[in-house]
Amino acid sequence: MAKLKEKAFWIAIGDVAGRGLSFLTSIYLARTLGSEFYGLITVALSILGYATWVSDMGLISIGTRETAKEPSKRIFRVLEIFRMKLFLGIIVLIASTVIVSMINTGEIEKQVILGYLYSIVPYMALMEWFYAGKQQFGKIALSKILNGLIYFVLVIFMVQSVEDVTLVPVLYTVGVTIAALTLGTFAIKDKPFSLPSRGVQIYPDLLKSSSILGLGKFFAQIVHLLPPILIGGILTLRDAGLYGAAFRVVIIAMMIDRVFVNLLLPNLSSLWSRNRAEANIKIDTVFRLVSAGGALIALVTAIGAEQIISILYGDQYAESVILLQILSVMIAATFVNSLFSFGLIATNKDKEYFLATCFGGTISAILIFSFTALGNSKMVAISVSAAEVIITLFTYFWFRKVVPLNYLKPLLVSYPAAVLLFCGFIFSPLMPLLNAAIAAIIFIVIIYQFGILKPDQFEWAKKKVLG
Repeated sequence: MAKLKEKAFWIAIGDVAGRGLSFLTSIYLARTLGSEFYGLITVALSILGYATWVSDMGLISIGTRETAKEPSKRIFRVLEIFRMKLFLGIIVLIASTVIVSMINTGEIEKQVILGYLYSIVPYMALMEWFYAGKQQFGKIALSKILNGLIYFVLVIFMVQSVEDVTLVPVLYTVGVTIAALTLGTFAIKDKPFSLPSRGVQIYPDLLKSSSILGLGKFFAQIVHLLPPILIGGILTLRDAGLYGAAFRVVIIAMMIDRVFVNLLLPNLSSLWSRNRAEANIKIDTVFRLVSAGGALIALVTAIGAEQIISILYGDQYAESVILLQILSVMIAATFVNSLFSFGLIATNKDKEYFLATCFGGTISAILIFSFTALGNSKMVAISVSAAEVIITLFTYFWFRKVVPLNYLKPLLVSYPAAVLLFCGFIFSPLMPLLNAAIAAIIFIVIIYQFGILKPDQFEWAKKKVLG
């Protein structure tokens, strides 16, 4: 229990500090650069996201899972995974540099995009997956904190106006490099490469195994990475900036989900191999928690959107309010989807995970493309929330075959309650955040009254967090 509490603590510290500092940096950049150049940053980061996906191709998930095993039981060794990451990273860096150089766009746009793509170099060497498999989250937390802190400090001191926009990706790369060097320093002592590679013949098998998860991750990331690129390309960079501001708030609201995911994968996998009956009970409890928790956070975000955007970004981003309210639906869906998708990975259902994300992601991509073509960022936000729901339905379809539980009641109570409370409080004359707080209290009472969360389940969750 104490170990789980310590892991949760370090995961939370790493995510809250790392993502929190990154969020503060993004707020500063949004205010300093304005919506158009902030939109350029948002688009460039999305392009980097796809580039890092290709350079990863599921190797991080494979590496985490393999490192969690005893060295003698590993299908693929740490050195083999690391070398494959380096190889793919070099290929992607060369190819993306050539492609971006050939794109017909402004020189500033090219400099910013290429600047972010060069951060693939330190990403190749980042050993976060190794320490995640070892569940040494304290080391990961330190690297994330240093990354976020250095990036934040450099941006504050060196980015003073729109003329400094080309410096931003350079400073971002410096932060990632510090994170890679931090974990690399720990690796000198931990000796992750103690077992040698078994030869060239192992790498095609490694790539084949990782690509199933990699392609699944590609489709799962469509709702995160594709919209800013489409908005920036089809609409305007200003629209991309307004969307990016709202989406950043959504990412911060989902930090609790990230802690849950990092704990779920190794612990559910271990419990599933030992006692499936007990695993089913825990999954039912976790599902009730994420259903109610995701709906609650989405409700608070949607009701408080106007005040949240005003406090963080100022009046120039007032158009982001409606986008944030629409995207809050994504928060509720993502919490549930995390259980289903990472649950499939944890129970070794890689093929099912791939099929779920492939079908869901393909439909989502068509939906997002179609709505973006309508020329309205609000329609894009609607398509993104709808896409997350679609992907969740597909992962639910396959996960239900693995763990056949009653998933409907928590959803049929939590989601309608959140929608009704939003409709009731959005017209209240009180301050938005005060309305959000009152609505949250009423929501929690409803959840308990309908028995979605019982006292013993809440106590179990509390013990997991507080020890």
